[in-house]
Amino acid sequence: MEHYSIAAVLPHLRVFGGIRRYLTLGRIWHAWGHEVVLYTPDGAPADWLPFPGQVRPFSALAAGRHDAVFTPQPTLLPQLHAMTATQRIWYCAAENEPGEALAIRDRSIRLAAVSTALARRLAARARRPVIDGAGAVDGAFFRPDRGRRDPAKRIVTAYGRRSRPRKGTDLVVRAARLASRRFPDLELVLFDHVGPGNEQDPRDGFVPGVHARFVLNPTADALAQLYAETHVFVAAEKRAGWCNTAAEAMASGACVVCTPSGTGDFARHGETALVVRIRHPWFLARALERALGDDALRARLATAGRAEIERHDWPRLAAKLLVQLGLGAGVPPEPR
Repeated sequence: MEHYSIAAVLPHLRVFGGIRRYLTLGRIWHAWGHEVVLYTPDGAPADWLPFPGQVRPFSALAAGRHDAVFTPQPTLLPQLHAMTATQRIWYCAAENEPGEALAIRDRSIRLAAVSTALARRLAARARRPVIDGAGAVDGAFFRPDRGRRDPAKRIVTAYGRRSRPRKGTDLVVRAARLASRRFPDLELVLFDHVGPGNEQDPRDGFVPGVHARFVLNPTADALAQLYAETHVFVAAEKRAGWCNTAAEAMASGACVVCTPSGTGDFARHGETALVVRIRHPWFLARALERALGDDALRARLATAGRAEIERHDWPRLAAKLLVQLGLGAGVPPEPR
């Protein structure tokens, strides 16, 4: 097997912003014998997920020579052009990213997308092929036995960053408030990370009107346990790419209620999830009540969801990307 040099130019290596994708893919490619380098402004390593590859500052961009280099942000395309690379790829993670039009006009940039729906949209706009980079989940880590669902409780979980309207957290809170009229034992659990680049405390000024608690800065293990204790996970995103939280919750055996945005690759209404087509608290509440009130339905969707998400694993995605870049044979090799 030939070995290649693969790089990514990133805004940071903190826990938010889809950085897990590059750390995880990088770990897999490194295990397969490839050189993997992540560039950030300061070159500081990630402190929340082990990464065996190299991390370098932007000041080292010109010194690197790579077969492929990715970035999730069109605003970082000048950094890609400052590098010596055979292929430069913008890996689109959401609709209407700042600088999207610039990336589309730049014919020297290859396009990739984190979901099938996003790839179709991007291909229609750019009128050229888009690399299929539909997302993945670590099903060996996020799994049902990481926690225990208490039959005496009704735990509803959602991402908690209310300052980002595209995430729909406020809609989930309002839906939970409506559903709590029928299920007064409902407990809403919201999780988020607070730190550099994400400084606002989501609890400030928060009056949910329903029994609720926040889990801030959970470790990966704590998040996996929270998913595995969740009865229903709700995602109400719009203009999303790949809804990682919904996929992780599905892998953990939670019943998922979601909008179609970011979930189309794994959420099929009535089969693996309850998909709410109208993004409004009343419709979300109806689906939430249906899931909470029907144990058999909830169990069936959770079982089917887990089986579906097993098709979306990281080694498969890592191999698929290399094939489309002409750097692999399509079969994940054994680690070194």
